[in-house]
Amino acid sequence: MQRWTLGAAERHRLATLDPQRDYAEIARTSLETLHGHRALVLAMFTVSFMKQVAVPTMGRILWRKGTGDIVTDTAARNDDTIVFFGRFLEHGPDSPEGIRWIERLNAIHAHFPIRNTDSLYTLGTLALDPENIAAAVGARPFSRVELEGQWRFWRAVAVRQHLEDIPDDREELRAWMHRYEEQEFAPSEGGRAVADALVEDFSRRVLPTSVRHLGPEILAAVCPENLRATHGLPRPRPAVTAAVRTAGRAYLDGVAVRPVPRLRSLVRTFGTRHGGAPGPDDVGYRSA
Repeated sequence: MQRWTLGAAERHRLATLDPQRDYAEIARTSLETLHGHRALVLAMFTVSFMKQVAVPTMGRILWRKGTGDIVTDTAARNDDTIVFFGRFLEHGPDSPEGIRWIERLNAIHAHFPIRNTDSLYTLGTLALDPENIAAAVGARPFSRVELEGQWRFWRAVAVRQHLEDIPDDREELRAWMHRYEEQEFAPSEGGRAVADALVEDFSRRVLPTSVRHLGPEILAAVCPENLRATHGLPRPRPAVTAAVRTAGRAYLDGVAVRPVPRLRSLVRTFGTRHGGAPGPDDVGYRSA
């Protein structure tokens, strides 16, 4: 098999697949092969994670008065989470190995008082935020098949996580998330501390030293207003917004004409701390 292919060829192949049946392959190709570039993944992950900790209960669970690994070892915590997502994509949520990884995540979550609604909101950020963040820079890189495949993939993961009251479709989920944010978003000490750690980690790992100080503005340029207000992010200057939109749109919408690695893997990219091939028991939180 050739190691590289044009994005257009992969998109053409995806167009022949059925999201109801082939959602695992569609999601893997869309989120890893086509759009699994390290910097892009970290940007989208950071914004989505900041949305989750805009909910004070979630911020408190993760911050743990400054002892949570998301603030004491942010890069490792983020990488481990992305490795979980990579294993889900690699194996699919219905395979024996995929189920092992989901059950390991369930075991980690069992240590904390996470509400079902908070888990549903996390599902929503995974299923809808890639499209939302792309739209924030004026890009439309995902086809209808990709969007539906991504949704069905993450919904299947949520079923394996035993979540309740899962919406039936993307638009129902979108409406539910809007109501949830109106009810739950609020500034909190824990949420702000986690958000600050996430911004610092993104800036340090993605941005050149000369523009690293612009990290908060760069991320704010793709954040919705309610998220910026909750975490006290700066309102980005017009020049920063224009630069982010131009670069983001060019990269995302240029996927069709860009060579992409067929075997790109989030696990290999973010699992180097574990030797690049971690098992479920190697990754994630362990109680003291």
